[in-house]
Amino acid sequence: MAADDKVVKLLKPELRKRGFSDEILVCSRCDMDLDCNPMFGIVALCKDAVYFAVCPPPSRELYDLAALPKEIEELYRYPLAETESLESLPLAAGGMLILTKDGKEQALCAYSSAHTFSIMRLTRLFQKVKSGGELSPGDLEDEQGVEYCPKCGAPYPERGRQVCPRCMDKRSVLKRLLVCFKPFKAQVAIVFLCIFLTAGFNVLLPYFNGIVLYDSVLQKQDAGVAASPWIALLLVVLTMAGIHILQQLFGVFQGRITAKVVPQVVLNIKTQVYAALQKLSVSFFSKRQTGGLMARVNNDANEVFSFFLDSVPYFAVNVVMTVTAVTIMFSLSWKLAIASIVLIPFLVIVCVKLLPRLWHMHGKLHRGTRNLNANINDNITGARVVRAFGQGEHEIQRFQKLSARVRSAEISQVDYSNIFFSSYSAVQVLSTLLVNLVGFCMILLTEEASYGMLVTFLGYQNLLAGPIQFFTEVFQRWANSANAAQRIFEIIDAVPEVRESDHPVRHERFEGRVEFKNVNFYYEPNKQILKDVSFVAEPGKMLGIVGHTGTGKTTIVSLMSRLYDVTGGEVLIDGINVKDMAFSDLRKNIAMVSQETYIFRGTVAENIAYANPGCTREQIMAAAITANAHDFICKMPDGYDTVIGSGSRRQLSGGERQRLSIARAILADPRILILDEATAAVDTQTEKNIQAALDKLAGGRTVISIAHRLSTLRGADRLIVIEDGRVVESGGHEELLKQKGVYYRLTQLQNKALAMRGLE
Repeated sequence: MAADDKVVKLLKPELRKRGFSDEILVCSRCDMDLDCNPMFGIVALCKDAVYFAVCPPPSRELYDLAALPKEIEELYRYPLAETESLESLPLAAGGMLILTKDGKEQALCAYSSAHTFSIMRLTRLFQKVKSGGELSPGDLEDEQGVEYCPKCGAPYPERGRQVCPRCMDKRSVLKRLLVCFKPFKAQVAIVFLCIFLTAGFNVLLPYFNGIVLYDSVLQKQDAGVAASPWIALLLVVLTMAGIHILQQLFGVFQGRITAKVVPQVVLNIKTQVYAALQKLSVSFFSKRQTGGLMARVNNDANEVFSFFLDSVPYFAVNVVMTVTAVTIMFSLSWKLAIASIVLIPFLVIVCVKLLPRLWHMHGKLHRGTRNLNANINDNITGARVVRAFGQGEHEIQRFQKLSARVRSAEISQVDYSNIFFSSYSAVQVLSTLLVNLVGFCMILLTEEASYGMLVTFLGYQNLLAGPIQFFTEVFQRWANSANAAQRIFEIIDAVPEVRESDHPVRHERFEGRVEFKNVNFYYEPNKQILKDVSFVAEPGKMLGIVGHTGTGKTTIVSLMSRLYDVTGGEVLIDGINVKDMAFSDLRKNIAMVSQETYIFRGTVAENIAYANPGCTREQIMAAAITANAHDFICKMPDGYDTVIGSGSRRQLSGGERQRLSIARAILADPRILILDEATAAVDTQTEKNIQAALDKLAGGRTVISIAHRLSTLRGADRLIVIEDGRVVESGGHEELLKQKGVYYRLTQLQNKALAMRGLE
C-alpha cells in the first residue's frame, strides 16, 4: 500500500465524522513542526478545501510508513474560496508549507526531504484546482519520493524498488537460487544419488578397517576366519579396494554431470541479470559506475557458481553422514561417543556468533572491490584526460587508497576465517585426545572395548571430522555466495522507473504532432528541472529549442522519448500520452542524433545497421550516401567491414562519428527526429557537411532541434526559449528578435563572439 493510500484511509473517516466531503484528491505526510521537531501530520487537498491534520505520534519511528496513528488529534480546514495560495518554501533539508489566507501568510508545518515530492505535487495541483482545472490521471499518480522499509525504517536503496538489503530474508535467497536448477531435476537427482552412494561407502570403510580387519581377521576371534585367515584377509582387502574404486567411479561420474549443469545455471543467471539491465531506465545507469555493474554480471555469478559446485551438493550428504556416524558411534560405545562430541557445541556457538560479522565482511570486501574495479575502468576509459592534465600521480594515489580498503577488508575476512579454522582444529585435536584417553582406559581397565572397536570408533570420528570441517567452511562460503546472490537479485527484482503500460495503445505510424502540457520534472526531490512547460510541435515542421546550458533543453527531448517520465503534466504524441504507448512504437518512430555519439565495437556496417539489424547492405550504403559518410568509409582499409569502436585500430573523428549517427537514424526511418547539439563539437566545414546530411534526413519529418549555434535554427518553423526550466518566449526567428528578450540577447552575444573570431 502506498503512503498516500495509508494516510487517506486514516483521514477519510475523520472528514465524514465532521460532516466534510471525503473526496480527497491528493495528500501528503509531513514529519516536522514549525520548530523542526518530529511530528506526524497530514496535508490533504479536496475539491472544496485544504485540510491539515495533526496526529499523536505512533509508538514506532516516525519515518516508518507501516506505523500509522490510530486517530487524529487536531484537524484544520481552509476553504479553497478563502485560500489564495499554497506554496513550499525550500529549506536546507526539506522545506516549509506556507498557506496564504485573506492576504496573510501562515506556516502550516515543515517536512524533511523524504516528503518533498509529495508536498511539491500537492502545491502544484492546488493551483490547478484553484483555477478550476481538471486533474488528469498523470497528476494523481503516486509521488516519486523516497520510500522506506516498513521493517527497519531505512530508505530503500533505489526509488521504486522496494528491496531492503538489511531486511532481505537470506533463506529466500537460497530458495530462489535452488529454483534455477529446476530445469535440470534429473541431472541433479543423479548427482545426489552418486554423492549418497559415495557417502555410504565411506561409512562402511571404518567398520572393515577396524572390527572386521583387527578383531575378526588378525586376532582370529571369528571361528570361520580361523580356518582360512589368508583368504579372509584377501577378501577384506579386495572388498576395501572395491569400495575405493566404486567411490572414485561415482565421484568422476558426479563431477562430470556437475561440471555440465552448474555452468549452464550460471549462464542462465548471467542472462537474467543482463536482460534485467536492458529493461531498467536510464536513471539507473546514471547513478552507477560501469565497473560496479560489470562486477555484478560476472563476478557475482561466479561466486554463486563456486558455492553450488563445491558446497550445495555435499550439504545433505554431510548431514546424513554426521547422523549416521554419530548413531554408529553411540552403538559402539556411548562413553566414547560423548567424549567425541562434547566439544562440538562450542564450535557451533563460534560459528553462530561469527556468521553475521563474516556476512558483513564479505559485503565490505565486495564494495571495496567494486569501487576499485570502477576506478580502474574510469582510468582506462579516461586515459586521454588523465594524460592531458598530468594527473597520473593523483590516479596512483586514488588507486592505492582504494586498494588499501580492499586489503583491509581482506585482512578482516582472513582474521575471522582463521578463528573458524583455529576453533575447528582445536576441537578436532582435543576430541581425538579425549577419545584415545577414554578408549585406552576402557581397554586396559574395564575390558569394555577391544582394540579393533577403538580403531573402528576412531575411524568414524575421523569420518565425522570431514562434515564438521565442511560445516565450518560452508558458513563462510554461504556468506560470500548469499551476498553475491543478493546483489544479483537486487538487479533482477529492480523495477524500472519508466515502465510500459499493462495495456499499451498501439500506434505504429506517427503523424508527428508533439504536445507538452504543463510538464514538470525533477531529477531529485529538491531539484526541479522543468516548471509548467507547454508547447506544440506540428507534424512535418521544425521546432527549435534555445536556452542557456542547464536550463532543461535535453531533458525535454528525453521526456519525449521516455528516457525519463514526467513528474507532473503530460507529453502527448498525436494526442496520445506517451505513457500509454507501446515502447516498440515509440522507439520505432523517434530517433535522436546527439552531440555524444556512441560507436559500438564492430564493423562500420554493423554500427550503421544498429537501428535496423535486418536491413540489406544496399540499404546501409544508401543511408551512408545520404548522410555524406560514403566517401570517408570507402577510404577506410576494409571499407564497410572496417572494425571501429572502443579498442579498435581505426579511430573516427567527431564529424565522422556524427555522420555515422545520422546514417543510423536514416535507417530507423523515424517520424520524429531529435537533434541534440548534433553539430556542436565540429569545425565549420564539417558542420556544413553534417547540416547538409541533416537537411536530407529532416525532409517530411517532425524535427525537434537543440542548438547553441543559433544560426543553425534560423530555418526552424518555430522557436521556444527555455529559461530556468520555463518557456519564456516562443515564435519565429524574426518575431523573437523584435521582442528584444532572451533570444535577442543570446543572438547578440553569439554575433559578437563570432565577430571576434573573424567568422562573421
